[in-house]
Amino acid sequence: MIKQHIVRLLIIFLFTQAGIAQTTGTFTDARDGQKYKTVSYTDPLTGEKVTWMAQNLNFKIQGSYAYDEKEENQKKLGLLYTWEAAKKACPKGWHLATDAEWSALVAQFGGTDKAGEALKSVEGWMEGGNGTNSSGFNGLPGGIGRNNGYEVRSVMGFWWTSTPSAEEGKAWGWNFSYGGPGEKPLRTKAFRFDSSVAHAKSVRCVRD
Repeated sequence: MIKQHIVRLLIIFLFTQAGIAQTTGTFTDARDGQKYKTVSYTDPLTGEKVTWMAQNLNFKIQGSYAYDEKEENQKKLGLLYTWEAAKKACPKGWHLATDAEWSALVAQFGGTDKAGEALKSVEGWMEGGNGTNSSGFNGLPGGIGRNNGYEVRSVMGFWWTSTPSAEEGKAWGWNFSYGGPGEKPLRTKAFRFDSSVAHAKSVRCVRD
């Protein structure tokens, strides 16, 4: 297992050094007619194409919320979903990204120390904490819903995975940060952590 992990990291490193080819497209959700940008990458280990939505999901279901209950936030940032809602929200032919798919995405763009910069959008993050969006992923700082309110819009972006953690009532997610004051040491990082399934986070769907 360790040997396979090392081989994968080496292949991804070499692939990253050569530059990651991306193709873009669009997808229209037949349920409500909304059109989403997409971005596709080639997995350097399998050679298979993986297609992500390049926008946060914005399909209203029970358990989904606009940040501060404001329509302008929904239009710009998509909706925030509880974990149970997130698992049901993606359209037919798509699924909520797994923890393994997120891990592979982060690995392709420099790992947890560097991928945040490539995966973050070029605007919207406070105090100069924008990314380069060289990945085309366009991660937005949509904040989080928890404790009967909404927090850290423009400071952090949070996304669910479909993967439960070992602790009951929690599931894995990923997030990026604007970076903090001073030298902004966290600006380029990607973070993996588990949290309560009652929290509301953004959703990215992956094509089946």
